[in-house]
Amino acid sequence: MVKHAILLADKEWCEAASSGRVRVYHFIRSRKRGIHALGRGSVCVVVIKGQPQIVYGEFTVTDVREVDASEYNRLAMEKLIYEPKTLEPGEKRWVIFFDEFREYSVKPRKDELTDIKTSTSEKPISEWVITGLTYIDDQALEGIRRKAGGPQPPTTRIDELEERVSRLEELLGVSELAFPITHECAELMLLSIGRQLGFKVYTADLSKSCGSTSLGSLASMSKDDLSKYVGPKVLDPLSRIDVVWHREGVGFYLFEVVISGSMHDALLRLSSLGELNAEMFIVSSESKKNEYESDIGLPAFNTIRNKCIFISIGELAKMFILTNLWKQSIEPLQLPHISR
Repeated sequence: MVKHAILLADKEWCEAASSGRVRVYHFIRSRKRGIHALGRGSVCVVVIKGQPQIVYGEFTVTDVREVDASEYNRLAMEKLIYEPKTLEPGEKRWVIFFDEFREYSVKPRKDELTDIKTSTSEKPISEWVITGLTYIDDQALEGIRRKAGGPQPPTTRIDELEERVSRLEELLGVSELAFPITHECAELMLLSIGRQLGFKVYTADLSKSCGSTSLGSLASMSKDDLSKYVGPKVLDPLSRIDVVWHREGVGFYLFEVVISGSMHDALLRLSSLGELNAEMFIVSSESKKNEYESDIGLPAFNTIRNKCIFISIGELAKMFILTNLWKQSIEPLQLPHISR
């Protein structure tokens, strides 16, 4: 018979898991006893800590095991663990893996589960003291699901997500919120953000496009315009940078986008401008961050190491969305330095 369990978690953990950002439940402290009774197919009902305790949702276990510090820290770096602890070499933690967290449509308080028991318990769950992991059986699980209205059906959740996306698209004035992860579309977002923040913007890829939008149509500076701010020696390498922002009194912001290209080559282009007073950025997928950190540590990049920042594509997309929302919210002010 498959064992199930009730687990305690913070409300913030539940929200992160429900959004899909978290895929691992970890025990904060080392456990003297293992949790071998749980296995693939077990269901864990998650109850919010505090008073009153709230039954929030559930997930189905895909794996459960004790991991060492190295694996734990890897999971933390992949952001699969919410608010991970720092483990020292030799430390271990039990973790539970799952694919999807299913939020209940109704979230009853634990003290309302007065008619729900396991097949062997005398007291209902409402009277149980739950301090960590507490095992339950199929009978109790089905009782909790009835009381909570069950997990939201996938079609309902999809409808809700589509409605949210539709509202965002309406606010942003775009017909399609999601951009494909391409070099050109990353540049489009950078050009758009720069313009809306009041910078003049340049791209080395004027002839390229993201979807039906030409990058050249967003650029407000040419190579000739750049020559007004820098000398001939700097102009040539500067003009080869993917995206440049400039504003008098503020200076330069330089962006190199790395999707399928070479991280090393992108850093070489930035390092050729190491003497220029500029902020520098590498924009790439999160999976390339380790490659970036390895390359930026090379002696060849000493001049830019302390002024170059890594931005993930996900972070850039978030900036793009929030900047558009901010721009629309302040439009009535008609600020003279904000691009229209």
